[in-house]
Amino acid sequence: MVSAALFWLIHVVPGDPGRNALGPYATESQVAAWNSAHGAEAGPLEGYVSWLAGFATGDWGVSLVYDVPVLGLVMGRFVNSVALGVLAFALLVPLAIGIGALQARTEGSRGDRATTVTLMTLASVPEFVIGVVFLIVFAVVLPIAPVRATDGLGSGVVLHVGAMLLPALTLALGTVSIVARTARSSIIDTTRAPFYRAAVVRGLSGGELFRRHVARNALGPTIAVLGLCLGVFIGGSAVVETLFGYPGLGELLVTATQRKDLPVLTAGVMVTGFVSLAALLATDLALAAVDPRVRLSEGS
Repeated sequence: MVSAALFWLIHVVPGDPGRNALGPYATESQVAAWNSAHGAEAGPLEGYVSWLAGFATGDWGVSLVYDVPVLGLVMGRFVNSVALGVLAFALLVPLAIGIGALQARTEGSRGDRATTVTLMTLASVPEFVIGVVFLIVFAVVLPIAPVRATDGLGSGVVLHVGAMLLPALTLALGTVSIVARTARSSIIDTTRAPFYRAAVVRGLSGGELFRRHVARNALGPTIAVLGLCLGVFIGGSAVVETLFGYPGLGELLVTATQRKDLPVLTAGVMVTGFVSLAALLATDLALAAVDPRVRLSEGS
């Protein structure tokens, strides 16, 4: 479904692929020859089958902008986005769940209300605003991070991670409020359930009570939200990667869209779609492993 929708959307957009590839000074005969050589003159069904067969066998074509094989270009950028997404996710999980658990523990207090206001304010701020503030503070006023992430990549582990830290923090802070609020609500609902009160009456307390009766029951909705965040992080954030000049898949797709590099655009969107579906599948499997109310059984 993703591939069919993608192929249809790209081919209904006005523009001649041959003209986009060869530029405004190419003759009509040169444009026609390019379209014929690259299968751009084929009908919708024939063109879709040919393109999908090539994509499935690893023949993703050649980039019109970079003049390199699309497979290596897209996968190289995808690896960079995975590294950035994993770092952002590693920052998000303990921060968001910790804030949510602390709010649940102090429900109704001034600290809980102040944290709620702060999280809601943060949720209303766009990612590019957070990123610009980080650049001004940590790259200009306090020059402890590079202005462009590419300046620190490949310069050793410490500098490499340091170059990714600001974009990773921007990604994490953009979603921390949603995850923290979900964790807070889930923990509060669990502590009000009858089985929790029964466990308290039986004498359970402290870490054992939280681990056995709170965490596994309360983490279900939080894991579902985290799965969506992971898919977005790994698939590449166009806004954050473009702002920080990070060479990821999102930044590549922005360039491909602006310059109508159709082979790169189709391959990049397909990879992003696969990543999103894989993240949803991993989320379902994690829910089945963590939540005792969800079990995968034969035939279900």
